[in-house]
Amino acid sequence: MIKIFLNEPWWFKVIKEYYKDVFEEIFVFYHPFIKPESIDYELFKPDTYPNRNEIRENCVVVTWKQFLTLSGIENFRKLDVGLRTNINGLREEYQDENIARMIQMPPNRLVSPITLNTVHQEINNLCANSLFKT
Repeated sequence: MIKIFLNEPWWFKVIKEYYKDVFEEIFVFYHPFIKPESIDYELFKPDTYPNRNEIRENCVVVTWKQFLTLSGIENFRKLDVGLRTNINGLREEYQDENIARMIQMPPNRLVSPITLNTVHQEINNLCANSLFKT
């Protein structure tokens, strides 16, 4: 989990305000990118997705912060805009196609959270396993 950032997405302020009298702290969980290490990158397509065990045993988690360093994207806000551009989650005037392309063709053959959305539960389990290893 990541504590509140100064460059957090705009919607986080709305959530923070809405729950201010309910919770003392609010955390945002950024679904990670993953890097296939001993499994073929090309398997990460809807018809050939690896299962939970294959992902856990053959891939490593790449955080958004690590992805920013690898990709050259400036900050979390731009990464958020690029991810939402990829799913048509923004009005056209707010989209950033350049960042979206950088995410679609990530460095070192990383699988993006958008691609991973189809295996949402698999990633939750992978993250939980990573968090509880320490």
